[in-house]
Amino acid sequence: MLSVWAYRFVTFIEGISQSMAKAKDRRQTFKTLHALTDRELNDIGISRGDIRSIANDTFHENNLRDTYPHNVRSNPNLRGSV
Repeated sequence: MLSVWAYRFVTFIEGISQSMAKAKDRRQTFKTLHALTDRELNDIGISRGDIRSIANDTFHENNLRDTYPHNVRSNPNLRGSV
């Protein structure tokens, strides 16, 4: 019984440690990209507004969502009128 609680405690501490490491990486990425000029950001193909999503590792998901709106329903009554 004690070994089960010890295992749970160790995995809990490991989870916290991993979360802190990921947060540190996100902050470092954000700081590094934010320090670049707009021209440097443009050279690597990102805008200043993309920095947070890149740092949070959601850039690809956001880009897909914005490029291919899967959940958009069109009204057939408006087809051809706009």
